[in-house]
Amino acid sequence: VETLRLAGKRSAFVYNWEPLRDLNRPETLAYAFYREPPPTPEYDDAVAQEAERLLRQDVFDFVFVYFGSVDGAGHLYGWMSPQQLQQLERIDHHVGRLLAALPAHARVLLQSDHGGHERTHGTDMPEDMTIPWIIAGPGIRQGHTIQAPVSLLDTAPTIAHLLGAAPPVEWEGRAVLEILEN
Repeated sequence: VETLRLAGKRSAFVYNWEPLRDLNRPETLAYAFYREPPPTPEYDDAVAQEAERLLRQDVFDFVFVYFGSVDGAGHLYGWMSPQQLQQLERIDHHVGRLLAALPAHARVLLQSDHGGHERTHGTDMPEDMTIPWIIAGPGIRQGHTIQAPVSLLDTAPTIAHLLGAAPPVEWEGRAVLEILEN
């Protein structure tokens, strides 16, 4: 977000996992919304509602939305358990609402922050390290399967590239240019 702010971009964060507050330096966000989640299936509803409101306004260059309930269900019931998959279906509904709220010129990148196994994560196991990384919108190749390996570290450089911001040299990832048309 600091890189985007230096490039004159406005960013918003909408989330419900409190440690994410540390991702941004002071005075780099134009807007932040945090809601402490209740331990219920409705965990992400307030995040979805606020994110939808912001997207319909179309005043931000970058909006980060974090739904924490799928991770919570994984820890509580186990990764790929029926309960976690049911929560994922609930999030799918929220994502559909957000996609419908996007302006026509918007691009969206959808990913998980990690996978998991049993009721945990954090190992080098493929179950922990493999995540979805899906991107769509104007200028993005439709129906394309990315051939090169993609890491979470590639997300920020890709976003910076799409928004015309120069990534700092110390960033470890690379922009995933293969996704671009032409």
